[in-house]
Amino acid sequence: MQRRRRIRYRPDSVRRRWCDAARPAHAVPLRRRRSPPRRSSRQQRGIGFAVLIRRIAVVGAGAGGCVAAARLFDAGYEVHLFEAAESSATNDSTRLGEGLSRPDLLDPNVFASTYTGGFRYPYVRGRALGGTTAINALVQMWGHRDDWNTWSAVHGLTGWNWRSVSAEIERLGLPSHVPVASEIGPVTSAVLAAARELGASECRHQAETLDGAGAVALSLVGDRRADAFGLFVTPRVLEDSGRMIVHAGAAVAEIVIEADRATGVVVGADEFTVDGVVLAAGTVWSPLLLRRSGISRAGIGRNLKDHPAISLWLGLRDGFASDASNLEVAGLVVASSTDDADINLLPVDPNQLVVAVTKVSSVGHVTEVDGTAEVVLGTLETHDDATRMLAALRLAADVCASREFTNVVETVSIDAKGTPLSTLLAHDDETIISYVRRLPGAYSHAVGTCRMGLE
Repeated sequence: MQRRRRIRYRPDSVRRRWCDAARPAHAVPLRRRRSPPRRSSRQQRGIGFAVLIRRIAVVGAGAGGCVAAARLFDAGYEVHLFEAAESSATNDSTRLGEGLSRPDLLDPNVFASTYTGGFRYPYVRGRALGGTTAINALVQMWGHRDDWNTWSAVHGLTGWNWRSVSAEIERLGLPSHVPVASEIGPVTSAVLAAARELGASECRHQAETLDGAGAVALSLVGDRRADAFGLFVTPRVLEDSGRMIVHAGAAVAEIVIEADRATGVVVGADEFTVDGVVLAAGTVWSPLLLRRSGISRAGIGRNLKDHPAISLWLGLRDGFASDASNLEVAGLVVASSTDDADINLLPVDPNQLVVAVTKVSSVGHVTEVDGTAEVVLGTLETHDDATRMLAALRLAADVCASREFTNVVETVSIDAKGTPLSTLLAHDDETIISYVRRLPGAYSHAVGTCRMGLE
């Protein structure tokens, strides 16, 4: 076995700055905004974060990791942010297709299947500075107030009701852009108009997920993508306090645990000693890193949930091509079937309509096989989920049959073979669901759903 080197610092591959490995932490000149919190003697005898912490490793520079790193930095800590992606893995393009076509921004080691033994396909996860926020569709959705209030009440989660959460979201100060008419492409315009023709109300989706058809708020700064790394990490690196150190190209292999405390992280042959670890490697890799680190509690990696989604492929009539000024994603239709706001129709210019179920009871899991994450989604396994998908497909069919839509779109196919949506929906419910389950597709919304401990 290769011997690990214990070190305190590492070259900052983003800023090309070397840190002095011989220098103790307390000697590093800091410009603290406030000192780390003092702990009582009782707290100091505990484990984990109940001791006085000054140097913290944050594993993963995705949305969660970037926000955590920023909060810790602002509280006066020295933060080491570890990210597997190279420093060149950045993306400021607003085009969804551009990000998804760049292999350097995608994790090549994550695969999904709808059910155990089903068709296996790459599962879209961002591997970049900013994580999936570097490649996603930029849509800001804060959730429905009733969902937040229900979760808070049912699970006894103090501070997780809508009033508390909405205040925290406002405090983040996220940039937000609502597309204007000239930025909305022909497919999006047709879908929104068709939904309104069918009776949907006109609304703007952001602060709450309400039934209706309208524009979405996007995370944009001018004509550039606003990702988590650029919003939360870059400004603090540029302060040049020496307390925000980014380790790009540093894939953490495991967490070092001694006496029930996380004391470091392992990258290659090196072990980085720290006072605490924040694990923010995403829904897929966080549970797998726990298992690699010797934590074997039942339930880790289970309960994974994603929104089932399939793409309808559209053939536009002559004269309705998108142009460069059109945003690929600019609007959304939200509807209800067996529950409130549980169906999405997401038009993606120039040639897609994504049909999705956004409240699910089916669960999956993630395991690791020879360094590859294998996700089993368990798509549409419950009766409720299947019922919702049927309703979503039939709503999509109604939209696609409307005058507003057919004026723009000539053909609607449900797969790469060109099978018309109408042909599929002519079958019975069981046949439809069986076919849909064989199609690769998910919204890639499995955020924060995997268990990290007991069942």
